[in-house]
Amino acid sequence: MLETAIRGDFAIVKAWKGDRFGNLVYRHTAMNFNPMCAQAGKITIAEVEEIVEVGELDPDHIHTPGIFVHRIYKGPSFEKRIERRTVSK
Repeated sequence: MLETAIRGDFAIVKAWKGDRFGNLVYRHTAMNFNPMCAQAGKITIAEVEEIVEVGELDPDHIHTPGIFVHRIYKGPSFEKRIERRTVSK
């Protein structure tokens, strides 16, 4: 028995770094589902924290090749929330 694959019209993923060819690198838990999601969409849109020059990404560390990405853009400045311990006097 053969099941048909899930294929969405759009796949929206968030990556840590990407180049203008669409090669993407994810960090931490984003590596769990984003690579498969990017491959499952007819059109993949990637929001990245940083766009680097072509060739700066190590080929061994690329999680999603650019052939699966149709649009890439740098999102607004991302807020890095860090927990701080506060002690009242």
